[in-house]
Amino acid sequence: MKTQTVIIALAAVLFAAPAFADHNRTDEQGRKQGHWTEFPEVDGLLSAEGEYVDGKRHGDWVLRGADGGVQEGPFVGGKKHGHWVERGADGSVGEGPVVGGKKHGPWVLRFANGDVQEGPFVGGKKHGRWVERNANGDVFEGAYVDGKEHGKWVLRFASGTVEEGSFVNGKRHGDWVLRGADGGVEEGPFVGGKRHGHWVKRFADGGVKVACFENDKPVDC
Repeated sequence: MKTQTVIIALAAVLFAAPAFADHNRTDEQGRKQGHWTEFPEVDGLLSAEGEYVDGKRHGDWVLRGADGGVQEGPFVGGKKHGHWVERGADGSVGEGPVVGGKKHGPWVLRFANGDVQEGPFVGGKKHGRWVERNANGDVFEGAYVDGKEHGKWVLRFASGTVEEGSFVNGKRHGDWVLRGADGGVEEGPFVGGKRHGHWVKRFADGGVKVACFENDKPVDC
């Protein structure tokens, strides 16, 4: 019985040998070929597993981060290229196309707290019209340019408040209208993310209040 067990074990090793021989293989020119498992310890990665063709990653890969996150998708010619899914250790998930190593095209980002953001990336940065829904019911819609809010935005809060105006390089800039859930309306300019200039608040009962600001601080009009 013991002899039979040894023979079976040896047969299993011999049968598996070609697979092991083809793993982490290099060709005569020293180029990585076939299936590889790596432990790069760079860019926050704990391990990377996938295919090489002529020394470059090419085909499906799984990248596991030291933080517990996992990225899955294809490489082409050594760069991420195609549909990728990124899962965070906290349960967040992002997915969309990658072109030449950078996010490019429509992505959906689902965060662990229930927030969802949808819109395009260009060259690895948010660029174009995005819709961002918070788990509490807030909905923000507007444009990004090179990763920063830029252009007209509408911010609808779950409380019923609605704010409309423009951003420039990620900061409120220009005329804004703030409509409260109680029917009141405020109008005035922002400069560099701060109230600056002449503001008017109209109350639901018909009352009007005028105020002036400099760098978000009230001043005499």
